[in-house]
Amino acid sequence: MKTRVISGIVIGLVLAAVLIPGGYILAATLLTVSFVSFFELTRATGVHENGKKVNALEVCGYISVLVHYIQAVLVKDYSYYIFSIMFAFFLIMVVYVLSFPKFTATQAITTFFCFVYAPVNMSFVYLLRIRPYGAYLAWIPFIAWVCDTCAYFAGRAFGKHKLVPKLSPKKTVEGAIGGILGSVAVGFIFGYILYSKEAHNAMVIMAFMMITFVGSIIAQLGDLLASGIKRDHNIKDYGNLIPGHGGIMDRFDSVIFVIPCIYFLAAILLKLAI
Repeated sequence: MKTRVISGIVIGLVLAAVLIPGGYILAATLLTVSFVSFFELTRATGVHENGKKVNALEVCGYISVLVHYIQAVLVKDYSYYIFSIMFAFFLIMVVYVLSFPKFTATQAITTFFCFVYAPVNMSFVYLLRIRPYGAYLAWIPFIAWVCDTCAYFAGRAFGKHKLVPKLSPKKTVEGAIGGILGSVAVGFIFGYILYSKEAHNAMVIMAFMMITFVGSIIAQLGDLLASGIKRDHNIKDYGNLIPGHGGIMDRFDSVIFVIPCIYFLAAILLKLAI
């Protein structure tokens, strides 16, 4: 537990160091974390074979991640993400076809999934940070951790009904509700701060509460998704980079899944509220 707490504090400090200035510092950090998460996912899902060198499909994935972040920084708009996504798809499929039968179709499709699942989803943090009020919005995806914490304590205190017993035996309906309530409370705090300092519109508080309400539900689904992948492939952790937590995917699984959701909710609801 002590190791987990210390690692958590370090992660929090690193987040502050990159989210507060934003810009190229944030983009470079996200690119690095995306490379690591792609590395972990390809090993967990069998795209990379243990004991062998990085294969051509993985190289395609890394190139695609780099192209995606260059595009994100230059264009600064999600609508052009279709280019990097299609670039990755065609690059991976061309390598699959030209090297057939070296790789299976499942490996090629899984490589594309690993690219979209973590690197693409994670890049939306950068787009959140450059939006109006991005200094506040960039922190909102990390309510997933607030949700996890509140769900844990609520489940310990009140948990009776299993949520998805075959996938995650310890999670309960009561815990999930506690996670949602805790996240909405944080959303109220963020909304109130923005209302008091910049927006001066009470509707912004409701918008943040709605964003964190939906986000907390999506975050819990993301956590279950990552657990399902691990169970399918009989692994305990995605990696061991973060002491007490495992790999990047183990610590950021729920966050990664919720980031695009937060981005689009913020784009719609804050536009209506402000």
